[in-house]
Amino acid sequence: MHARRITLFSCLFALAVVLAGCATQKASLADLPVQEYAGHFTSGPGESWFRPCSAAPGDRPWWVTFTERSVAQADEARAAGRLTPGTSYYVRWRAAVTTGGEVGPQGPGVPALLVRELLDLRPAGADDCANKP
Repeated sequence: MHARRITLFSCLFALAVVLAGCATQKASLADLPVQEYAGHFTSGPGESWFRPCSAAPGDRPWWVTFTERSVAQADEARAAGRLTPGTSYYVRWRAAVTTGGEVGPQGPGVPALLVRELLDLRPAGADDCANKP
């Protein structure tokens, strides 16, 4: 009976540690610092990609997830025909970046963008990123 109590206690303790880790993980995404980013954005069925103006030619694009105010802003742009799948757009937005693999299909190490607010959206042009960091 004593061995069962120890095993049960060990399982409950392990579960508590895992759940606490998950709660910390979710809170940390909300607390990531937000800054302005500019670059090119393309979306399609089930995917959204961003290439910042500061990206090197071989860098992989960043996964995009709309959060907070940007969800309604993106929905409004789609409804107005200003954001259509498969079209490249120049965007400026306030967003947080995570590289831990919590968001997006590319896994740890590849940046994923948590967009908070859409500041500018227009069709992409050749000189969009000239003189942009």
